[in-house]
Amino acid sequence: MSSDQINSVVLLGAGNVATHLGKAFRNAGFRVLQVYSRSRKSASLLAASLGCTYTTRPEGIIDGAGLYVIAVTDDAIREVAAVFPHKGKFVVHTSGTTGMQDLNPAGDRLGVFYPLQTFSRDVEIDFSRVPLCLETARNADREPLALVASRLSDKYEWISGPQRRVLHISAVFACNFVNHMYAIAADLLESKGMGFDLLKPLIGETTRKACKGDPADMQTGPAIRGNRMIMDRHIDMLSDNTVYQKIYKDISDSIQKMHNDKK
Repeated sequence: MSSDQINSVVLLGAGNVATHLGKAFRNAGFRVLQVYSRSRKSASLLAASLGCTYTTRPEGIIDGAGLYVIAVTDDAIREVAAVFPHKGKFVVHTSGTTGMQDLNPAGDRLGVFYPLQTFSRDVEIDFSRVPLCLETARNADREPLALVASRLSDKYEWISGPQRRVLHISAVFACNFVNHMYAIAADLLESKGMGFDLLKPLIGETTRKACKGDPADMQTGPAIRGNRMIMDRHIDMLSDNTVYQKIYKDISDSIQKMHNDKK
């Protein structure tokens, strides 16, 4: 297979990741030929937005695409691979944690095409800024997949399975857990009649500093200063919510330990 042959894609999945990938493929000049999903509503909606056909039956998945992208939940990847009807085609999944071996039922031309970003269906993403983490089972498929990635994004890297799993858990800390801290902060503010907008300049500056240097070196607050009086006061203020109180204690302890370990 020559390196310039992948110009068409079939999406196996119709959720958030498939939706954003479908738009990115279309905008980069790929022909999105079809959407497959067990949900007729999801498949038809995404297919309509991409101007392609859809199917809800594995046997209805069309032959002839250059790349088949399985963009479903992690626990469904092997199931989709097992019913994929066209052995020998190039099949990739988009998971941050699932091993490439889960695609084995689909054949031997396998890979990973993991976009490192948080996706919400109705929030537009500049895909050119999304890092794409690539892996292939065969060396012969590296160049074709790299060329696909280079048309979608300005940044792609070859990431092994173990590296990708560490990257994914790091992303959970940096994105999902941080967002939960925002939700807790918003809840505390709202309980006293204040709005989350008050924190947005602080969040912006914290993010800017974290992106500029080593986040550990940018740490501020009572925990890293060892200000026990302030911390005890905060813990006492959270006495009516033991969950928030425990989170405060555990994160403060973690900040102090990391700071001490770096001395």
